[in-house]
Amino acid sequence: MQLKEIIADHAADLSPQLRQAADFIAANPIEVSFRSMRSIAERTGLAPPTFSRLARSLGFDNYEGLREACRIAAKDAYSGYRERAEALRLGHAAGSDETHFHVAYGQQSMRNINETMVNADTATVERVADAVLGARRVFVNAQMGQRHIGSYAGYVSSLAFDNWEVLGVEPSSIASQVRKLTSEDVMICLSVMPYATGTLALAKAAKSSGTHIMAITDTADSPIAALADDVLLAATANRHFFAPQLGALYLLESIIGLMVAKSGDSIQSNLEKTELFSTQTGEYIER
Repeated sequence: MQLKEIIADHAADLSPQLRQAADFIAANPIEVSFRSMRSIAERTGLAPPTFSRLARSLGFDNYEGLREACRIAAKDAYSGYRERAEALRLGHAAGSDETHFHVAYGQQSMRNINETMVNADTATVERVADAVLGARRVFVNAQMGQRHIGSYAGYVSSLAFDNWEVLGVEPSSIASQVRKLTSEDVMICLSVMPYATGTLALAKAAKSSGTHIMAITDTADSPIAALADDVLLAATANRHFFAPQLGALYLLESIIGLMVAKSGDSIQSNLEKTELFSTQTGEYIER
């Protein structure tokens, strides 16, 4: 259930003070997700315990649970890097957080990976790995903020497989890559908020060619999810100004690893040749 729906369901039972606090949180999920309870209390003129009471009144175990709901809601209220960065800056300047940023961010990152893992349907992961393993060619569609993850996936997969291609990274143009798409291919699409228009456009072109679309995205109702044959969700709740990519990276690595586990002797041969060539050319430092 969405944060605003939770607040609306409990509104009749809230005192005037709690309702004031709830209204502020519903209208400012980004700010609440970045700033401490004391800082939010000062901003609203309410006592800090008011927000702890509100959290319990809304059914959360504690204020951190409410804050986590705000981080999730903040994805739907996305309004650009500047606003997120400003909330992050103000929260840090207030100096009232008990946990250092790198620790809090690390804890949230671990929660994101755990949520991604728990929510990843095993049957879907297996089906995706089988589809990619059996594809004529695999095209990785990762634009803008996800481009570096696409490049990484292309590099890792190239150690074992010969049929992966990253759109927009190869020497050829994207147009010349897209014209190769057929119904025997798979396109892996990475798309989290803010959603890159280029990713969606390439997915639509692939869909029209009958290509199997596999999406790694942040919500079941994201633009790319509507086009996809298979969807895996990456958790992106965060205290950063930019959506974290660890969930998407975890899913990609899981799929590639599972593909190798399911593969035959030819993949072992590819890996052996890759390692041999790397040794002969001194690509890595020997220790």
